[in-house]
Amino acid sequence: MNKNMKRIVSMVLVIGTVPVLVPNTSTSLLTTRAYASTNESEISSLDLLDGNGNGIKLYDSDMYDKRVHNKDIDDAEIYYAKTSSGTVSIDIDGPSKKYIRVFKGTTKTTQGKKLNEDIRLSRSSETTLLVVKVYGEEPEDNVAYDNDNYDLQGTYKIKVKYTGDSTSSSDSSYSSSGELKADDYDNIYLDKMSIDGNSIELMNSKIDYSYNVKSDVEQVIVKAVPGDKDTDDVEIDNTDVDNSDNYKKTIALKNGENKIKINLSNDDNDERVYTLTINRGNTVATTDSTNQVTSNSSATIDTVAVTNKWVQVNGKWQYKDAAGNTVKNSWIQNYYLQADGNMAIGWLDYNGRKYYLGLDGAKRTGWQQVDGNWYYFDSNNS
Repeated sequence: MNKNMKRIVSMVLVIGTVPVLVPNTSTSLLTTRAYASTNESEISSLDLLDGNGNGIKLYDSDMYDKRVHNKDIDDAEIYYAKTSSGTVSIDIDGPSKKYIRVFKGTTKTTQGKKLNEDIRLSRSSETTLLVVKVYGEEPEDNVAYDNDNYDLQGTYKIKVKYTGDSTSSSDSSYSSSGELKADDYDNIYLDKMSIDGNSIELMNSKIDYSYNVKSDVEQVIVKAVPGDKDTDDVEIDNTDVDNSDNYKKTIALKNGENKIKINLSNDDNDERVYTLTINRGNTVATTDSTNQVTSNSSATIDTVAVTNKWVQVNGKWQYKDAAGNTVKNSWIQNYYLQADGNMAIGWLDYNGRKYYLGLDGAKRTGWQQVDGNWYYFDSNNS
């Protein structure tokens, strides 16, 4: 081997034995860093809370013998719980809470509630199914269960059994009279109600209605049509009515006050109970500080001025103030009374702002579909 070749070999050997002192981050071009995988669509813990904010235990079956930790939930399973609380709520860790909605049942029109909102448990059935949906974007406030406009990331289900007294009035869901308030019921509503063909204008925020008839009226025909005839069941005075009898029942009246319960429910245990009070004979209107809606038909004229109360005049809702005067050009809570005193519905221009009022008269907020177009109304409804 000649000298030049030996010199080249020697240089190669020397270079091959010199250690390379470089930072660890560049020891190899083939090095790949490893990161912990985080899926923000998965709920890391789920808390079922009673009406006082206390945790409710979760179980893997309706035997309630094997507890499931709130951090060990999976969207492929159904979990079980039982409580004597009339209302529950849900809180979670994991995804942004604004992407979560909680549904009571799986009826297509059921509207989702936000986390930590109270959900009233059904007292007339074994369990109430709660469905927690995780979306890939923030859904509208009242998103319906079957709304597929949003990317669904996960679904969690809990069946909750109510173990309390179904007749108890001590729960916070009840009013001081022992009756549930309108807001405590589910998002299930009657579409129409009438008495002897006279329509009563319904409002989603009201469940108590009254109607006056003359003393010689011995019976009336009450009609109650559900919002969804395919899924909703109706009982009038403890009798099932349906499309075969045109959702009607004949009610015999006694002299004085007649209270009639109209029960609306579906297979998802959603329910709402209306109270219809029919006054037969000489009656007088009384002051109602709770703004209870009263339907005054032309059959009877009250002998005392109606005050602080909703009344129906010629099929339109009006509001009487403390002096018995018809309120005009003013808001009463979420309802607007026009110049003629009638409650407004639909589009409303007021003080330079544009509002949209539903068919029940209540002003709408959030995303609303009107005449096929979507509009967003802020907290001021404009």
